[in-house]
Amino acid sequence: MGVWNQMRGCRRVLNSSTVMFAGNKGFISIRWSTAGYSMDTAKHLGSGSECPPLKPGTLRVYSMRFCPYAERTRLVLAAKHIPHEVVNLDLKQKPEWYVAKHAVGKVPALELDNHFVPESLVTCDLLEQLYPEPALYPADPWAKARDQFMVEQFNAVSGTMYQMYRASGDAEKIKELSDTFNKKIQPFEEELIRRGTPFYHGDRPGMLDLMIWPWMERFPAARKLGVTTLPEGEVPPPPPSIKNLHEWVMRMTQHPDVKKCLIATEHHMKFIMSSKTGKPDYDMEGV
Repeated sequence: MGVWNQMRGCRRVLNSSTVMFAGNKGFISIRWSTAGYSMDTAKHLGSGSECPPLKPGTLRVYSMRFCPYAERTRLVLAAKHIPHEVVNLDLKQKPEWYVAKHAVGKVPALELDNHFVPESLVTCDLLEQLYPEPALYPADPWAKARDQFMVEQFNAVSGTMYQMYRASGDAEKIKELSDTFNKKIQPFEEELIRRGTPFYHGDRPGMLDLMIWPWMERFPAARKLGVTTLPEGEVPPPPPSIKNLHEWVMRMTQHPDVKKCLIATEHHMKFIMSSKTGKPDYDMEGV
């Protein structure tokens, strides 16, 4: 399974308590936020595990901590402050009970009582309809369509990042792909300039911001994996051609809703390298 089929799940839990329930492989720890933000399985559940009991009326998101697609859904949940629980899954050895729910076995997916819906963009738009405040799309239909178009255009950017992950360790190839990335990301630089706002949505992140953010969060890791001359803890500087986009990245990393799902570059790098060995470290310490 490729690295990009492996990626992440938001762990931040406030005012949490821990409960346990028995499964075939011992006790599984579940963490529940009494503040109403989220519940998070202590470890990713894999083959041979049991499905955690679903509490009536409780919204559940199936995730994986390092998955950019699952992060999209968790970001929307965080931005809207929706009470929910998180169940993280081992995508290398998928739980049989999850495959029974969703044959493809991908994340994210939302579940509430007898409703189950997978796929990142579908789940995010569903949350926008179910929880309209705060709105993440512009009220104007044309402006909303523009945001949706930009999200679609971002596929070309994320596609380049897939190649960067596969080329990790090859400095020359990473540089070539970084140059390609910078060209494909240019329309997003120009869009920020055209809008003249701190975020694409205005004064706060909206759907467009949140849908492209997971890959921007991972870009420093993708670049650094191909560069061996930088001191530990440093990443290659951004080119001047994406100055506004770089400033947007800095604002996103400091936004409280985004920070709830943020993972450090060094941890992304460790996960990428563990995935390349065929043994992804879903539950690494410190994440």
